[in-house]
Amino acid sequence: MATTTSLTTTYAGQVAGGYLRAAFLANDTLQNITVKENIEYKQVVRKLVDSITFAAPTCDFTPTGTVTLTERLLTLEGFQVHRQLCKKDFLTDWEARSEQNGELHTSLSDALIANMMAAIAANNERIIWQGVNATAGEYDGFETLLTADGTVNAVATPVAITKSNVVAKMELLVDACPIAVRKATEKPLIYVSSNVAESWVRAMAAAGNGFFYNAGAPISMTFNGMYNIVECPGMSSDTMVMAQPSNLWFGTNLLSQWNEVKTLDQSLVTGADTVNFVARFYAGVQYGIGSEIAYYNA
Repeated sequence: MATTTSLTTTYAGQVAGGYLRAAFLANDTLQNITVKENIEYKQVVRKLVDSITFAAPTCDFTPTGTVTLTERLLTLEGFQVHRQLCKKDFLTDWEARSEQNGELHTSLSDALIANMMAAIAANNERIIWQGVNATAGEYDGFETLLTADGTVNAVATPVAITKSNVVAKMELLVDACPIAVRKATEKPLIYVSSNVAESWVRAMAAAGNGFFYNAGAPISMTFNGMYNIVECPGMSSDTMVMAQPSNLWFGTNLLSQWNEVKTLDQSLVTGADTVNFVARFYAGVQYGIGSEIAYYNA
């Protein structure tokens, strides 16, 4: 049975413009964490911490300092998205001539593929943070992993974040992050949910930290000019994480799989007047050192 299609059209004789798509969440998180590809199924990922110490000069080679290697297992889960459309559903649309010829119009096919890719990216953005492996079609996201790890620096008694308390709560998050991480060569980022990001912008505007109040240049998303704030649309509301990008990992097999949707015209295979759309990919997340991550989740 073909995927149920809801089609609302106004026939105007000619295509007046392109297909409009709903707005989807951007996969913003992947732009600000470490992406590891070419993983077959599982990979032991290591993080190196080199504690440098100085010693008085001698004629001999005497090793000093401490190099610490930590490792965690990054396991991928396989996923797929299948859609099937019946060509006759589009006979009433402006693509009627193509459908009468047994074809799926290129513009419609392109729109459906773009729609699928955007929806896949949006759902993955949510799963990266909120995913629970026990739920079908999901892997454990960062929130699930961090909540279960007692070594993570969790802010005590977190509450809902608003314009009036966002600065104080973000200060608690920063204070919970070890000073060695905050002052490391690789600066940590502050990852926040959309409602926290909006509360921050409003608080900064109210404090006069923007160019005009409701217009002008965007308000800088930095904490005291020291740590960049990154909005992650897939995060649960009232959630913040402070960590180095190298300490948060997203794993996959081939990145190209995330940009590939195959179309199979079944009229050439089974004789059915349908078109199948197929996407397959692998994904999973993990982090390196829990004690170097600060976590706020209400």
